[in-house]
Order: sequence, then C-alpha cells, then structure tokens
Amino acid sequence: MADRQLPTDATLAKSATFNYPTLTANGKTLRISVGSRIYDQNNHIIMPAAVPPKVNVLFKTDMNGDVSRVWIITDHEAAAYVRK
Repeated sequence: MADRQLPTDATLAKSATFNYPTLTANGKTLRISVGSRIYDQNNHIIMPAAVPPKVNVLFKTDMNGDVSRVWIITDHEAAAYVRK
C-alpha cells in the first residue's frame, strides 16, 4: 500500500481524546465543527462515534478556530511527520 498524502500544514496531536463535539489535543479542548471530516487510517471518512478514545491525529482548524479536518494516523506516520 502506498503512503497516504497527509497535509504538511496540519497540527500533530499524540494521544488526542475525542468526546464529540470536542477534541482534546496538546492540552487544549477544541470544538469540532458541524461540517468536519474525520479520516481513519485507511482514508475513509468516519463518524465521530467511530473514533477510538485516544489516537494520534493531524488536524486543521477553520477560521473560527473549530476543528474542520482530522486524520487519524499510525505511530509510524506520527514519527515521520515529526521528522519533517
């Protein structure tokens, strides 16, 4: 399987906690926007209820500071992202 194309301008959060409608990442609790998209490790869009309680993620926020995109990433992808 080819490596995923992950955004280079997203924020990395290790062991982020999902509790819809919030995401706790890097010590901050952020609101998840209504139209957000959450991508699992296979790049499928999933519902917030399907997200494991603690995961490594990349996320982007919208102009209001709400989380608009989330990519659930593997430990390998997290390590590679840190090296960039």
